[in-house]
Parts: sequence; C-alpha cells; structure tokens
Amino acid sequence: MKKLLTGLEVAKAGAIAFFALGTTFFTLTGLFVSLTTSEVTFEPLTVPSIFADHGFTSEITTVRILDEVARINAVSTSTKDKKNLGVKQPGDQLATLQAMPAFQGLDLRAIQSLIQNILGVKKEKISGEITFTKDKDKVLYHVRIRLLPQNNLLVNFTSHSETPDLIKEIALKLVEKLDPAVAASFYRWNKDVDNALRMVDEALRNTEAYDDNYALVGRAQIYIGRKKFDLAQQDLDRIFNQDANFVPALNTQAYSFNEQKKYDKAMVFALKAKEFWPNRWQPYVNLGDALVGMGKPEEAEAAFISSISFNPTWWIVYDDIAAFFVQRNKLDIAEEVFHKGLLKFPENTKLLLHYGQFLLKVNRQEQAMNYLLKAYRLTTDDPVVWTELLKISTATPDPSLADVRKKAAMYVKSKPDEPLSQTMKKILEGH
Repeated sequence: MKKLLTGLEVAKAGAIAFFALGTTFFTLTGLFVSLTTSEVTFEPLTVPSIFADHGFTSEITTVRILDEVARINAVSTSTKDKKNLGVKQPGDQLATLQAMPAFQGLDLRAIQSLIQNILGVKKEKISGEITFTKDKDKVLYHVRIRLLPQNNLLVNFTSHSETPDLIKEIALKLVEKLDPAVAASFYRWNKDVDNALRMVDEALRNTEAYDDNYALVGRAQIYIGRKKFDLAQQDLDRIFNQDANFVPALNTQAYSFNEQKKYDKAMVFALKAKEFWPNRWQPYVNLGDALVGMGKPEEAEAAFISSISFNPTWWIVYDDIAAFFVQRNKLDIAEEVFHKGLLKFPENTKLLLHYGQFLLKVNRQEQAMNYLLKAYRLTTDDPVVWTELLKISTATPDPSLADVRKKAAMYVKSKPDEPLSQTMKKILEGH
C-alpha cells in the first residue's frame, strides 16, 4: 500500500509540475508575443475645456473612443473565419488599439519599447486633438487625428454633436480608415446599405488583400437582400476561385440558394459549412431554412435549436426562429428563444414588440405591457407598437398610454385608408 501511495504521489507531483510548466510556457509565450508584436498605441487626445467641464478628460475621452471601436469591432467580425490562425483578418489591427495593462507593477510599456527597439519592431501611435468654435448658440467641434510617424491624417471632420455622439462618430471614422471591411460590416448591420457599399469599395481598392473576401461576402449578402442573385453569385464565385473552402462564403452561398428556393443546393453548402464550423450558429440557420423549404419542419427544429445554443450574433435570427416555433405551436420553445434574444439584445425594439405580441397571444397582458412600453420608450414613432399598446388597456396610470392614444388619433386622421389606421380607429372608438 505504501508503494502504491508513493506511486500516486509521484504521479500527482508530476502532473502538477507538468501543469505548472505548461502554464509558465503559455504565460511567457503570451508575454513575449505582446512585447514583440507591432502595436498601435493611442495617445490621449487633446480635448477642449468644455469637455473636461463635463467630466470628459483627455484620458476618459480616449478610453471611451477605444471602447466604442471595440464594440464596433465585436459586432462586425462575428463571421470571421477563425480556423485560419496566424493569418491577418479584419478586426486584427483594431484590436491592437487596446491599451496594455501593467504587469505586476512593472512598467511593461517601457520594457516593450526597449525590446521593440532592439528587435526593430515597427512602432506606431495615434495622436490628435479636438478643438471647437462657437456658431451663435451652437458649438462646432473640429476633430483631427493622425497616425504617426507617417503623419497620415486618419480623421478630419467637424460636428455639432453632443459629446457622447461625437465619440461614436470619431470611433466609426477611425474604423473606416483603419479597417474598411469592418466598417462595411457595421454599416450593413445597421442597415445603412449605401455606406456599407462605399466601405466595400474602399476595402477592395486598398493595397492589402487580406480583407477582400470578407468585403465580397458582405456585398454578396447585400445583393441577396435586394434579390440581385446574379451579382451576388459573381462575388461568391470570385471568392471560391481563390479559396473554395472560405466558410463565410459557403454560408452566404447557402443563404443565397435558400432565398432562391433552391433548397437542395442550399443544403449542400450548409452541410459543407457545418463541417468547418460545427460550433457556430450560421450553418445551422441555413440548414434549418433549407429543411423548412424541403418540407421537413421536424428536422428543421433540431437545426434551429442548435443554432440558438451557439448564441447567434444577429437579433433577427432569434426573431425568425421564435416565429417558427410559434407557428409550430411550440410556445415554450418560442418563449425561451425570445428570452435568449432579449438577453443579448435587451433594447432591440423589434424583439420587444414581437415578444409583447407573443405575450398578448397567450393572455399575459401585464407582462406584455412591460415589454411593449419599453419598446415604445425606445422608439416612440412606431404605429405598430401604438396599436399593440392600445389593445391592452383603456385606462392606466402610466402617462405613456395617454400619449400613445393622442398619436394614434393623429395617425388615423392623417392616413385614414391604411389598414393599420383602420385597426387603430376601431380600438379608439371601442374605448
């Protein structure tokens, strides 16, 4: 027994030593990479006194800009082909803008600078200033930001926006200049198609080719949305001629065939994409859509549930899949999908509206009121939200419903022949 225990102890000690060695190796490797990788540092912007008076110091303003860049990058690169490790991809350069934290009290920035100088690693920094002039009662801000040492002008614009909105404008213009493919994806995500296409052209026009396929995928998806399938196919074929297994293009091809009701072909590309991305949501959505089109809703259910389990990064996926399960009268699953969608997109007015409508369908009016009121407060000019709120109550202490009834009455007068207006009229007359 003693020998056996000794052997177990030796094995345990060996495992601990191996784990410690592995941890040390990865820590040192990560530290070495961080010290020797070219990084673009963002120096604190010079800001006017009126910024500082409202709590937006130079450092805080710069950090907020970096936070917004990170947010844009996160929502715009969800379809990045992560299997190509070590290959430059959209969003990589934007990630280098993040500040490096101190390491156990050492001045890591100074150590990094020293090692980079020894190894000849390229060092760049972003620097700039925000100034202002007054135009009567309005303040006009002037923003100029440069990339040094090249002295390339990255951002140069004027704006009347308030500080929080100005910070968002600065971040987006930085993304446009540093990574147009990411900017194109972000604009498309916000349904700003004209700017999305402008950024696609910029990505294809610049000298670097790492982002071309992503830009072409984005443009193909815009064309598919516009039912211009021939143009979309030209972009997809251009990608496949270079990389037959570029997964974002495989998913987009499946999406295109589903939209053309060519479900058998869509299935082929969805399954191929799934081979490369077994733990990503995109192939399962296309697979589910193809199965629905082929008249196999039971099999589609499993595909859609798998998709939701991988946390889709597009709100409409939750919305569409919830609607599918409502149609199938599987209300528990539909509600779970709505919950997951709203957990990820708590201020998406469409999800709030459709979940409110779902709750009305199952006679849970008080809960429906909460979600519909939130949708209304986020977007006060949606007549569909007004109509749903009018259905719930004729009298309530919430002043919002009084405003809703006034807006609905004005809408009925201005557009009497619209079906929605007629529905509102019946509800108002019933009150």
